[in-house]
Amino acid sequence: MSFVGGGVGGGTDVHKFVEALQADFKTLSLETKKKYPQIKEACEEAIAKLCTAGSSQQNSVYYTVNQILYPLVQGCETKDLKIIKFCLGMMQRLITQQVVDQKGALYITNALWTLMEHNIEEVKVLQTVTLLLTTNLVVHGDTLAKALVLCFRLHYTKNPTIVNTAGATIRQLVSLVFERVYLEKDSVPSLQQQQSGATSPDGDSNSTQDGQTFATDAFHLFQDLVQLVNAEQPYWLVGITEMTRTFGLELLEAVLSNFSAVFHENQEFRLLLKERVCALVIKLFSPNVKHRQLPPPSNGTATVTTDKPYFPISMRLLRLVAILIQKYHTILVTECEIFLSLIIKFLDPDKPHWQRALALEVIHKLVTRSTLIAFFCKSYDLKNHATHIVHDMIAAMGSYVRYSLINASAVLSNGGQQLAGAAGQQPSTLTALASGGNNQCGFMFRGAYLPLVATFAPGVSKAVYLEMLDKLDAPNIPDSYGISLAYAILLDMTRSIGGVIQRTPELHPTHNTAIISEEEHKPLCLQLVNSSWSGLLSAFIPLVETSIDEGTTENILKAMQNYAALCGMLDQLQPRDAFIMAICRASFPPHYAMSIFANNVQPDADLRCHTRSGSQDLSSQFINSCNADGGDFRPQIVAVGTPLPSASLPHSVMQAPVMLTNKNLQCMRAILLLAHNNGSILGTSWHIVLQTLQHLVWILGLKPSTGGSLQAMPKPAVEANVGIQTAVMADLPVLSQMIGQLFESSQYLDDVALHHLIDALCKLSHEAMELAYANREPSLFAVAKLMETGLVNMPRIEVLWRPLTNHLLEVCQHRHIRMREWGVEAITYLVKSALQFKHKQPLKENLELQTMLLNPLSELSTVMHADVRQRQLDCVLQILNTAGEILSFGWPAIIEIIGAVNDHHGEPLIRTAFQCLQLVITDFLTVMPWRCLPLCISTAAKFGSQTQELNISLTAIGLMWNISDFFNQNQDKLMSTQLEDVSILPDFPGTVKMPQFDKLWMCLYAKLGELCVDLRPAVRKSAGQTLFSTIAAHGSLLNPPTWQALVWQVLFPLLDNVRALSSSASNEKVDASGNILIHHSRNTAQKQWAETQVLTLSGVCRVFNTKRELLQMLGDFERAWSLILEFIQNAALSKNGEVSLAALKSLQEIMYHNSTERALKDPQTAQQQDDEIWTIAWNIWLSIGMESTKMSATSRQLSSNGSATDSQEDFYIPSQAFLTALIQIFPAIFQHIQVRFSASDFDKFCTVLTNAVCIPVQTDAVPYIMSTVSDTLLTPLHDGILECMELIQKEAIRSDSNPSIRQLIPAIFRQLLIFSKFACAPPTFQQSVEHNKYGKPSGHYANNASIEVVSMNYIPFGEKSISICVKLYQSTATEESVVQEQILHDIVKALRTPLAMKYKCLSSSTWKLAISSLISVLHTGLKVARAKSQHFVSLWDDLADTLDKFLFPVSVCTIEDRGLEEIVLDETIDCQVIELLRDEVLPHAHEMPHQFIMQIVVLLNKGSIHSASDSNICYESDWKLREIFAKTCFETLLQFSLLEDQATASACNNNRLNANLLTAGAGGNVNKDFAGRLAVTALLHRFQEVLKRFNDDERQSGKCPLPRFRLSEISFVLKAIATLVVSMKKAPASKVNKPAWDLLIGLYPYLVDCTTTTSPEVSRSLREALLQYTDLLQAPRTSNDNTIQSNGQQ
Repeated sequence: MSFVGGGVGGGTDVHKFVEALQADFKTLSLETKKKYPQIKEACEEAIAKLCTAGSSQQNSVYYTVNQILYPLVQGCETKDLKIIKFCLGMMQRLITQQVVDQKGALYITNALWTLMEHNIEEVKVLQTVTLLLTTNLVVHGDTLAKALVLCFRLHYTKNPTIVNTAGATIRQLVSLVFERVYLEKDSVPSLQQQQSGATSPDGDSNSTQDGQTFATDAFHLFQDLVQLVNAEQPYWLVGITEMTRTFGLELLEAVLSNFSAVFHENQEFRLLLKERVCALVIKLFSPNVKHRQLPPPSNGTATVTTDKPYFPISMRLLRLVAILIQKYHTILVTECEIFLSLIIKFLDPDKPHWQRALALEVIHKLVTRSTLIAFFCKSYDLKNHATHIVHDMIAAMGSYVRYSLINASAVLSNGGQQLAGAAGQQPSTLTALASGGNNQCGFMFRGAYLPLVATFAPGVSKAVYLEMLDKLDAPNIPDSYGISLAYAILLDMTRSIGGVIQRTPELHPTHNTAIISEEEHKPLCLQLVNSSWSGLLSAFIPLVETSIDEGTTENILKAMQNYAALCGMLDQLQPRDAFIMAICRASFPPHYAMSIFANNVQPDADLRCHTRSGSQDLSSQFINSCNADGGDFRPQIVAVGTPLPSASLPHSVMQAPVMLTNKNLQCMRAILLLAHNNGSILGTSWHIVLQTLQHLVWILGLKPSTGGSLQAMPKPAVEANVGIQTAVMADLPVLSQMIGQLFESSQYLDDVALHHLIDALCKLSHEAMELAYANREPSLFAVAKLMETGLVNMPRIEVLWRPLTNHLLEVCQHRHIRMREWGVEAITYLVKSALQFKHKQPLKENLELQTMLLNPLSELSTVMHADVRQRQLDCVLQILNTAGEILSFGWPAIIEIIGAVNDHHGEPLIRTAFQCLQLVITDFLTVMPWRCLPLCISTAAKFGSQTQELNISLTAIGLMWNISDFFNQNQDKLMSTQLEDVSILPDFPGTVKMPQFDKLWMCLYAKLGELCVDLRPAVRKSAGQTLFSTIAAHGSLLNPPTWQALVWQVLFPLLDNVRALSSSASNEKVDASGNILIHHSRNTAQKQWAETQVLTLSGVCRVFNTKRELLQMLGDFERAWSLILEFIQNAALSKNGEVSLAALKSLQEIMYHNSTERALKDPQTAQQQDDEIWTIAWNIWLSIGMESTKMSATSRQLSSNGSATDSQEDFYIPSQAFLTALIQIFPAIFQHIQVRFSASDFDKFCTVLTNAVCIPVQTDAVPYIMSTVSDTLLTPLHDGILECMELIQKEAIRSDSNPSIRQLIPAIFRQLLIFSKFACAPPTFQQSVEHNKYGKPSGHYANNASIEVVSMNYIPFGEKSISICVKLYQSTATEESVVQEQILHDIVKALRTPLAMKYKCLSSSTWKLAISSLISVLHTGLKVARAKSQHFVSLWDDLADTLDKFLFPVSVCTIEDRGLEEIVLDETIDCQVIELLRDEVLPHAHEMPHQFIMQIVVLLNKGSIHSASDSNICYESDWKLREIFAKTCFETLLQFSLLEDQATASACNNNRLNANLLTAGAGGNVNKDFAGRLAVTALLHRFQEVLKRFNDDERQSGKCPLPRFRLSEISFVLKAIATLVVSMKKAPASKVNKPAWDLLIGLYPYLVDCTTTTSPEVSRSLREALLQYTDLLQAPRTSNDNTIQSNGQQ
């Protein structure tokens, strides 16, 4: 502290100082020695002291200083200025050298006080005081108080220089006093001790030690300052006479602003602050609070005027308050609440303009500090019973802004001259503005222009009027200063709120900020938003509406964006939405915005209840007024477009074009930025944002293009006023790009935010869809953007895929084509992109992802619209072409999509789908998972069955062939792969554990089977061929048990279906549309089905045949066998010739199949099974034969009323080919059933054969049966029938044959005989079809449909039957059954017909064959008949009759008819018959019935005389012809009658002895004799008759000769008589009885009569006859007895 003490080492310095002092004192003593001797003395004394101090080290100057000071104090007391100045200078030097102690300081102070009182050297005094206090800490307590008072006194002198110097000194010293407090660390406790003892602050403080007084000084000083400002007496600064309030406030402000730590750290100071300072401020504020700028009330008194606020004080008070709030808010919580409320009240419209400006400046200072805002909110807004300071402050700002604008326009409308300050230049400003001065900044409301007169850097408050400390009157403040400041405050407020919420540190933090803990932070932020949003919004909306330059607008919009983002971060949805809505509204003209957002929740409702009364409700005024008559200023329109149709737009708005200003576009950009930067917090507000963008995009004419981006489409210039300025045109790509970037940035959103975005887009799209239902052109914005969002979020596509595509699927079902187009475009584009995207986990291995990605594409299949389906299929085609190889799990979906087309989709769609399928099957079967193969099959089958395009169906069937090839080529791979999910393969019941590979084949076969019954013949044919080719080619791959399934579940049901459908098919003629000619064999559905029936039946039979061995091992072979035969039977009985014939061919194939598998089973069961099988076959054959040949019954039965109701199909004649085939099958069956072939079987068989032969032949079958070579050939049918007969007969006559079959021989004969009859009497149609009631000719059907029937040549057939019969008889004549059944008789009866007809036979060969057959048969049979005569009783009459009818036929024959040679030959045949009788009958006459022999004799008798032949023969030449025959007969007769060798004769004699004992038919010999005698008698009678007739005729004829044949005849008779006479003479007596001789002799007269003949030939014969009578002219040598006996016998 002591200069000297400090400089022990620096003795030289001290020495110099002392020397200097001595010199100075000397000078002073010289000065004062005349006038002031006492001073001179004192000086000298002082010099002496200094000398001693300088010489001895112990006595420093410090200890002598008080003595040294004395002369100086005395000097000051003189009035001599020169001395005073000198003394002051020396004092200052001493002070500077720090040698003055406390006492010295008091002396100096007192000396200075004196000078002050005398107004001497004031400036020097002030300097000295300053030095005294600043050099060291010696002065304190009362001395300090005195020094300060001295300065205060000087401050209030008249001299301005002194005043100013004193003012500055006071400020410096006051600061100094407080700075000292910082120096004493322990000031707080010492102060407390002292204060506890002291009753009054001005008590004696000298007792305290040095270091403890500073705080007390400061306390006292501050306390007195408050007293003084409050116009009360000071306690410590005694002697102050006057003090201005303004200066006091300034001092308080200085202390409070610079030494806040003192107050914060000391309890007393805090109390002082709380109790005194705040009270003072509040008291001083009262005039400001109470004052209103209104006329005084009528009862007002003068007090009103005295209380008028005074600018300097108000301003200083506000400064003070600002500091109190800024620096002491933590310790003055309640007080700050009051201050803040007051400041807010200052903003009321009834306060003076300057007062409001000052309040705004204070608020600005406060709001730039986020910590303060946080504190206010925490301390007030968050407390229940406190004023909501932040809320009120911001609300007041909002009101202020709106008031300023409205007031400006009101003033303008009342006359511009009222405007203070800016009034003069305002109109010109407006014109400048209107003429396009774009450098103008500010706000414009209803023509009132408020320029931006003050600009502030963000976060910096720069007060103007608060700094006007020298102004005594309120300054003139520009009108727009308030709004300019308010605008800055709002921006800073928003920034500070952001700071609080985001916890950004302040640039200049103060030490007394309230720390906010983490748990306090969240509720604080929420409250902050809650308190601020409505007020901010109510201020920002009008500001945005009225700002006229881009910069200002930009700042406000930025603030709004930031604020909205903060709300979003805090999940404060209502404020966030309100802010976003505000920006969105600003993007449109007001009326349009109102209409668009009419449905959205109005934020205004909340604003009103928060902030303002109805009178101040501006928001509506703003919206309504902005486009009202706004004076000269109109915002520039930059774009005009059509409104986007929306549900809420009234008609009027819809009609008018929408005009956008630059500001609208700026707001649009703001929205874009907000969404781009803060997409994650938008949540549900995305809807508003996107709705706005959609409207703007529409109005600006941006349309979506590929990939979802927007492009400006050139608009048709329909309306003159629709258009976009060039500048904006250049901007459009930028806007479009920004919109694009917005959606691109969605890739950075978190999942929840992304979902919000998508939800919003979907909602928007829903609205567009609703509108599109009303047939307005829809906005495709949402759909396009959904697509774009999907595309940019590919890496996490699974998050958004479902909501995204579900909505797009709804869009695809929309009835508006543009909506659908875009919906399906979006889905297909997304699916393609997603499939090609390189996902983290490769798509090929990601089952879930693949399924999910393809799902929407599959879902499109449910959409009915063809255009959508077309795009879907195009997409599939592209996917197959580009990403086919990665579709490992997606194949089922792809194939299902392809298969989802159906007939009503139209040909183009089906064609595309089919292209896809072709691609799949040709290229991708190998990469496809196993389980898709059944799907492929069924899809191919679907295309096979579609009816739109036949070629596709046929190609599809071809694809099924390809699939089968694939199965075949990849069989090893397919067999080794096992499928877990068996459900995709169909179940084939009845087969145990069918391998999956077999199931696959079965799928294929089953589907082909279904196609075989398609409605179109071509498809059926193709499918059938494919099915059977596939089975043939690849059937061997199947397991044997699977064959069972194939047969029972594919082939048999197929046959069944074909049968059912064929039977129900129509027989209407098919309309051959176009120029296609349809062959008559296919011109009805029925005929076309016939082809199918043929194909399927023959196919199944072929399979059955080729796999017979396999099928026989499988167990139910008999069932299968009987079923397939049933099918064949059904088909064979079909009324369609083609079908029936094919059925028989199949039957033939099956029957002739040679089976070799017998070795597998034991012989017995095998045999048993075989028997069953062939019995079934035989029964089927029989039923086919029976049914088909029994000429359709319906043709005979007419309906009860007699009309022919039956249709043509009911009547059917089987073809010859059919019958032939049927018959030819029999041998194959017979070889298996011959052992069991019973009589009843044969009987039925014969019925079939007989019926078959009787079936008439239709004309078109003629080529089949007509032989061109000769008529004698058999038709195939007849040939077949006879072959069957021969087959059975061979079997029957085999030596080792079964007895049961041997029994059939008689039946065989009968059947052959039936056939033989057809040679003479062919069966006619009449035989089989009875005449109908009307007696129509039999060649017609019952229903008038005429059938042309060809008469068929049955002769070869009949003849062949006869031949077979004869042969058979020759080998079986002696068989017991043949004998018993009287077969010989049957044969004779059968042959009687042709023999009796003889020349009437259709062919001469017939009777010739018949007679030769008869002869052969009799040669054999008569022997048997003789041996077993009891079985042949009935034969003889018929035999005799037959011979008679043959030898003497009714029919005549002439040379002209047959020619001579033929007739000669015929006679030879007749002779052969007679020879037969001669050789086989007559010799054995005794063994044959008497009657028969008589008939034979009569016959010979008849033949032996020529005239027995018909008298009609009238030509001579004919005579010659029967001559040989007659001769033969005659000779035979004679031989039979008379000639007998001796041996026989003797036997006869023996017999004759007993003759009387015998009856007429008893003995053979008696018979024979009788027959012989009968013959002679008959002859003689016959001769007599001829002769008599000849004689008569010749007499009558006169000169005319008789015909030659008569002459011949008589000549023959005469010769015969001669012969007879000779014979009778030679014959034994027994042979010729008496009457015979009598008769012979009786002829003689007739012979004599003949002698008159003129014919030499007759004469010759007559001569011979007469000569023979020579011997009779003498009596013969016979005894009487003999004669008598002969007579008796006769």
